[in-house]
Amino acid sequence: MEDLIMDEVFGELKYTKAKCWGKRMEAQLFNSSGNLILVVQDNDQEGILDIQREAYKTYLQNEDKYIDTAIDYLLDYYKWNYEYIANIISGLTEEHHKDVITEKQLFEMMSLWAIYICRDGSFGYAFGCCWDVDNGLAVLLSEEEPRVISRTQLENLHKINADTIGLLVHDGKNAWKGLKKHSFFGEEENLVIELEGSVEDGITEAQKKAYAEYLQKEDELFKKFTEVLKASGTDRTALPKTLYIDKEGNYGWICYIPWFDKYTGVLLSEDTPLIFKNINQLLKYRKRNSPVVLEDFRNEERYSYGSGFVWGEEATILVDRGKRSLEEMLPLINKLVESLNNKDAFVKALIDDGMLALAEEWVSSCEDEAEDSTKERRGYMVDDETAVYLPISEKDFAASLEFDTIDISYDEKEDDISAHIFINCDPDYFADHSIEIYMDSKGNVDVIGLAG
Repeated sequence: MEDLIMDEVFGELKYTKAKCWGKRMEAQLFNSSGNLILVVQDNDQEGILDIQREAYKTYLQNEDKYIDTAIDYLLDYYKWNYEYIANIISGLTEEHHKDVITEKQLFEMMSLWAIYICRDGSFGYAFGCCWDVDNGLAVLLSEEEPRVISRTQLENLHKINADTIGLLVHDGKNAWKGLKKHSFFGEEENLVIELEGSVEDGITEAQKKAYAEYLQKEDELFKKFTEVLKASGTDRTALPKTLYIDKEGNYGWICYIPWFDKYTGVLLSEDTPLIFKNINQLLKYRKRNSPVVLEDFRNEERYSYGSGFVWGEEATILVDRGKRSLEEMLPLINKLVESLNNKDAFVKALIDDGMLALAEEWVSSCEDEAEDSTKERRGYMVDDETAVYLPISEKDFAASLEFDTIDISYDEKEDDISAHIFINCDPDYFADHSIEIYMDSKGNVDVIGLAG
């Protein structure tokens, strides 16, 4: 097929290195100033399809409506993702704040690149934007509900319509993404729906079931989440931005925490919302009966390096396999980690060994007392910024414990494993020292002492 064609609907088009037919448009949309191009997808140069011609006719008949729609959706997208964008772009001025942003200011940061016609007849505007130079932005216009996606997603469009969930577009990596409306704060806003999965795998029945459960419990979950935050000592609440559902049906929110100016994960599929320290802990969460999975590890000659979930948080795990494969050892590893996940028994062993009393001894040796310290309620500053009051309750001591590393070794003679464990405390009761522990495969704990 020739590199130039004259099409009955599109006119003269040239085939490009980007594996599509294209031409420059004599149109000034947004701030294009003559740089706009028409792109008609044809990866294998098989020729333009009638469904693409019909799509372009639909676009031309509704161009004014699509322009207004794109502006509205892009402004909504910018406002909803403002915190993320502001972290990427330095020097945003007050006029670019989400509460006052206008079309003019928005398009100072964006440029219209193309009207893109996909092979299946889907179409939309593709843009460049300064906060994501590689992937850009796009507005998918051909659906009943327009959708802001990345330019890369539009160019490699994979979409499905799932029961109860609606339109999902693949992100080109490992997730299907959709939108739903919510009104946690009285004003209707978008919530991104993100379902783990490849293009080939689609979405699982467990994910469909999890989403249906979420819909039934959404308001109740937000109430519980707010209660958990209050119990942690704040009367403020965080803003759910994304509902994430993994293949197994575990689900939770990615939330923006305004008082820390960061995002974090909140697991919702257990009885009580669990607030993680970062997003990654939610994205990698596993059921308690499978805290360690093979794909989370990389292997060398006799060692494996990876992570697993212990006490609901991700912990670094190193495995000395000897001559065995990690796959062979996985049942033994998960049995040992199951013992670690019995947190109450683990904490009791530490307290019985005197670690709580030792923590109080170390804290009382701090030079700086808390400003509101009294004879009845002594408070000391640890980390130069955190006040710890004596006595330390068993609950506070348990809450402070965090796994640093878990070093697992295999004994070939006994066909058994054991773990050498280092635990940190937050607040830092032990001034940059870790609690060093030995645990056998039966869950017996031997507290060695402080290390570091």
